Amino acid sequence: MTVHPLPSSRPAESSLAQERVVTWAGRLLLALFLALYLATLDTGLQPYELEGGDLITHQYAQVQARPSNAPGYPLYTMGGWLWFHGIRGLLGLLGDPLPNPIPILSSYSTLWALLALGLLYRLLCRLTRSQEWPAGNWPLAGLLTAFYGLTYFFWYYAITTEQYSSAVAQTLAILYVYLGWREVAAQEPRRATRLLFLLAFLAGLSLAHMVTVALLVPPLVAVILWERPELLRRPRAVLGAILWAGLPLLSYAYVYLRGASHPEWWGNGSWTTPQEWFWSFLLTRQGQEELSWGLEAGRPLFTDIFPALIAQELSLPLLLLGLIGIALLGKRLAVLLYTTLLLYFLFCWVDRFGNWFQVIMPAYPLVLLGVAPLVQGIQGWLKRRGRPGLGWIPLALLLLAVAWRWDASWPRTDSRDRPEDTALVRPALLLDQPLPLGAGLFAEAQDARGLDYLIQIWGIRPDLAVVSSRGAADYLAQGRPLLATWQATPLLQAELPEATLPLAETPDWVHLFPDRGGGAPAHPEHEPARYLGQAVGDGILLAGYAARPGPRGEPVVQEPPPATDILLYWQVAPDTPPQDWAISVRPLQGGAPVTGPDGDPLQQDSPGPVHGLLPFSRLPGQGIVSDAYRLSVSPGEVDGLRIILYRATDQGFVNLTELTLPLSW
Repeated sequence: MTVHPLPSSRPAESSLAQERVVTWAGRLLLALFLALYLATLDTGLQPYELEGGDLITHQYAQVQARPSNAPGYPLYTMGGWLWFHGIRGLLGLLGDPLPNPIPILSSYSTLWALLALGLLYRLLCRLTRSQEWPAGNWPLAGLLTAFYGLTYFFWYYAITTEQYSSAVAQTLAILYVYLGWREVAAQEPRRATRLLFLLAFLAGLSLAHMVTVALLVPPLVAVILWERPELLRRPRAVLGAILWAGLPLLSYAYVYLRGASHPEWWGNGSWTTPQEWFWSFLLTRQGQEELSWGLEAGRPLFTDIFPALIAQELSLPLLLLGLIGIALLGKRLAVLLYTTLLLYFLFCWVDRFGNWFQVIMPAYPLVLLGVAPLVQGIQGWLKRRGRPGLGWIPLALLLLAVAWRWDASWPRTDSRDRPEDTALVRPALLLDQPLPLGAGLFAEAQDARGLDYLIQIWGIRPDLAVVSSRGAADYLAQGRPLLATWQATPLLQAELPEATLPLAETPDWVHLFPDRGGGAPAHPEHEPARYLGQAVGDGILLAGYAARPGPRGEPVVQEPPPATDILLYWQVAPDTPPQDWAISVRPLQGGAPVTGPDGDPLQQDSPGPVHGLLPFSRLPGQGIVSDAYRLSVSPGEVDGLRIILYRATDQGFVNLTELTLPLSW
């Protein structure tokens, strides 16, 4: 009797062990990048970022569930809305009612970036499977993935509120599913059909997301039909793929419905119906106007930015190795990648060089896919030459490339707590003041943008609203509180249809009332906390005064400046208008002037009440007029005030009065 030995289970066990190593190495890699991206996550805004652009547009869209910039990015925006409100709600339950929205919104990009890196790692492992590495050459895949994760463009857009990392993830997902379909296309037709429909859906997502992802689709369809031409003879498969590819278009119903219910979101244009706006929005008219071919006469074919920056990012050796190595991936995959890169390259000469990284970001990982088989081939050649120990030299060189890329990208990409993130500092101080409930706020453009962001996105004082001059007129007509920064008050008064009386609400804000000749209005917030009733001369009476700590700008401002707000309340004799006197307010400590860092006494001067907007000669003869000042000193360092009324003459300064007032806290 012949006894046959049992088949050994060691190869299967070895393959399973390697798969576990590949899995855990990938998890460790993603964990490291998660820590890196969170450590450098965007936490603030620079002034120019509030002026417009994709970053701020996506933030408003994801917080308010409104269409983003054309054509709307519906699925991406709806996912961002769920992400933002889910995380913010969780943080609220943990005790932070108003967390900074910027890192939450930016972390949505991080989510997509980690998905992209995970897909790239798995693609590289799949493409490097061999007898020695049955589950994939994970050290090589990990180093190439780490290199890409540290490239400037990808790193920056992984930690800021942009959609580009999701486009990279979508591109790599298409390639990953394509490779899976190719493996089962001949042996498992039912599974292959399901993967084909998934592939069609992923490709169709570009129609509801970044349309530049669709540049991959024509070569993808070509290689699929090259490999399985009989698909054209299966009408059910073709029809199913078309339906799955068109399914993402249904998400545009969200764009239409949200836009139709909020015409204030339409922007500049002369649309009379939601349908007109919707079609104009989908066609991205602004984008079309920016497009023109860059190969026209007189334009340079190459610049010091494009394509030079590609070699600077990838390094010339890796760029060349990748472009050569793609040829080793097999004819069909090589055609797919080369054709896609060619389409990317041509797109970059369309006259939108500001957005050329739309295709450069996914181009980088496609190039790095070609590096893998070339490096693995070098390792195999060294092993066949009897020098397997030298196979680690290419990996060591890649490790040096990763270190170089880290060092080159870190200073520019780190977006956490940048000193230049000052766009919200002054608006936060403007909001952290005792402003009337439901007031309309009018401010200069930069302040208005910051105020609107803090109200709409951060959720600070959501009862307030930033208004235009037309909206301010409506507030005034309806008797609703209307405030303007004192710098913007003259402009607003000139544009309002009726005269207004400005009273100081705080040192920053002026409360505007209709001036109908009835004197200063009786208003509880414009009454002194401490009555004085002291005549100062020339028919002027200091009715009282008040003091309170200045704004801290919480929760935005981390180190609030020391400040004490002083409110003075003036009255004048009704029959004899006084002359115009300037006002000087000076803090005292123990009867001595408080000095600043330069040793000079602190003081704030004004040409008249309400920053000179309401001179003494124009004060109404009835009621109390509030006037406000801010001193750059902490309340604990002030126990008195010196108030001087003066005016300049040809001979010098003439004082009307000099008062010393006590303060108690």
